[in-house]
Amino acid sequence: MMDMKAIRIASLAVLVAFALAAPLFAQQEGDTVFAPYPSHIRVGVRGTDIVITWEDSPDVTAGYAVYRQADFPDASRFQDALLLGYADSGSSEFVYTPTDDKPWYYFVLGRVPEAGRDAGAAEYRLFIPLRNIPLEPVAIAPATPEKPVAATPAAQQPPRLSGIIARTDGDSIVVSIDASGDVGRLILYRSTKPFAGASSLLDAALTAILEKDTGPYRDYPVPGVDYYYAIIPEHDLIAGTIALASGVNTTAVPASIKAGVYRIGLPSSGATSRSMPLPYLVLTRGFEDAKPIGIEDPTPSTKPLSVETEKAISMLDASYGSTTKAPRPPITIYPEDLQSGGGGEEYALRSIVASYLAKGDYAEATREFTLYLSLPRSPANANRALFYRGQAQAMSGAWREAFFDLLQVQDSYYIECAAWFDYILEALRD
Repeated sequence: MMDMKAIRIASLAVLVAFALAAPLFAQQEGDTVFAPYPSHIRVGVRGTDIVITWEDSPDVTAGYAVYRQADFPDASRFQDALLLGYADSGSSEFVYTPTDDKPWYYFVLGRVPEAGRDAGAAEYRLFIPLRNIPLEPVAIAPATPEKPVAATPAAQQPPRLSGIIARTDGDSIVVSIDASGDVGRLILYRSTKPFAGASSLLDAALTAILEKDTGPYRDYPVPGVDYYYAIIPEHDLIAGTIALASGVNTTAVPASIKAGVYRIGLPSSGATSRSMPLPYLVLTRGFEDAKPIGIEDPTPSTKPLSVETEKAISMLDASYGSTTKAPRPPITIYPEDLQSGGGGEEYALRSIVASYLAKGDYAEATREFTLYLSLPRSPANANRALFYRGQAQAMSGAWREAFFDLLQVQDSYYIECAAWFDYILEALRD
């Protein structure tokens, strides 16, 4: 009986021979071979990430789907595969961070264009070893237990956050942050609800951007309301690796200022200054200096206009403005924003466009774009979101908000914004 090593070598030899003959199994279209799958797949480990690379196929136009499976992938076991994500056509790399150190087979399938699915499979389920399937499973190295070492200077320790405390101090809340190493700039958020996860940041207010070594931050929120605070390193926010832990970078206990006792964070001022939120009357003279008020009504009496004045007003009414109103321009949505490719903030922007703006749900689209813009975004994606939100607000009748959104992005979308400016200004004039 052959041992397991000999069986393994024989199996690999059969798979290699099958991979070399793979083009014979591709679909034929005329005199050309239609091969809707990538080739030369490579799976490796980079730190704690699995890196999958391949050579792009010109026959794949709808992007790729990346999967993993415990057993060697084939059509009969495809239902056990786990979808990890998508990659656009033309790309040749996908990075995935597993949550365990088990060995997995990682493979890539070409996606079928939506127009050609006809209620069929969303991928070309062709499983070809050495082209889109590796021969061996891959796993990240298991984490080794840390050995006790002697204390090192603070400059040599990895940067990290170790605690956050919010306490009431007079008419303010003082937020103290414990950090070791160079954590870079920190983003401070404030919310009336506990921070349960990264999605909680969408409903929170960005309070401050703190430089390193600035010390405790003094916040002046509205008195009488409980507030929770969260601190996120700027580089984690940009990279999308946001982790929230109670007591580490989020406060577990709310802090509040007692209502009706303290002023709202204003310095001392003189009698001629303005108080918040409304000005107050300052009396600089005594009542003995006041002049008596006459009993006659000081309101000017109504007088009829002269014939010449009435004629001039009629001529102005007849010549003022134009009776032709500017037509409403069509909504501009770029085709690439209706596709589901991409990742991170670009994928979130496309989801809002496809789910709300393209379907005419302008009120919800405005709300989703506002939540999207509450987090730091790249200049290109922020401009695109403002452009779409301005159109949604114009369709909802929020003329002023739409005007200022489009005004901010007119340098990037000049032709499209010019038509909307004419329409919005016409609506505001009416």
